[in-house]
Amino acid sequence: MKPTLLCLLMLTLAALACTGTLTGITGAPVYVCPTPVVLTPTPLPTFVPIPGYPTLVPFPTALPPPTVTQYAIRPPAAFYRGDAVFTRSPQSARFRLTNIYTVNTPSGRTVAVWDIEIRNLGGGTYDVFPAYQSYVSQLVGGTTGTWGASSDAAVDAGLTLNDEAVGLAPGETRSFTLAALIPYGAAPDRVTFMLDPTTRPTPASPGDALRLPGSNALIWRTEPNPYCGATIADPPVGVLPPP
Repeated sequence: MKPTLLCLLMLTLAALACTGTLTGITGAPVYVCPTPVVLTPTPLPTFVPIPGYPTLVPFPTALPPPTVTQYAIRPPAAFYRGDAVFTRSPQSARFRLTNIYTVNTPSGRTVAVWDIEIRNLGGGTYDVFPAYQSYVSQLVGGTTGTWGASSDAAVDAGLTLNDEAVGLAPGETRSFTLAALIPYGAAPDRVTFMLDPTTRPTPASPGDALRLPGSNALIWRTEPNPYCGATIADPPVGVLPPP
């Protein structure tokens, strides 16, 4: 079951009523592994000796040095659960999908629950509305859609939805637990956070712009990063990690 357009519009109006505006982030987010990924060259082949024949010995050849590559992720690639994703000024922030799971209710509904941690690294207040800006965007199996957070889903999962816009002070970190109704028995595969809730993407069809809560999508995979699990220190305000 996808959320109704009315639900998303009501969340938008609630955000505007609380803060007057939301902070839009237009720059591309980035994740950088603190340790470069080292690619070791393939060793030279060895010859299997044949009885009755002299052993073949290859000419000595120096192996090329290991290739050191700085591992980074940027859109349109998806980030991984647990990745610390940064944005630069005018609004520097750190985003992290810390947890995600599903709840199958006795009434025959499936609820996806996810936790997002946001830290304001900027010098001013960051007005954010996670219950509006974040949603499940893809299910395991490849089905895409917009399954937005709702109070009904939170109640089914035994949670209380934080359905208000929040102003994060400089240096403040907050965690938000969100819940959405998804098709019964399904599992979430991608979670999206729209960094710029003040604009809409160019729609591929007339309903797309109304259905999406903003633009500049930050997308997480629900599995942990298989290449790097560490996190760099928070960079200075307005400075992205090196590529």
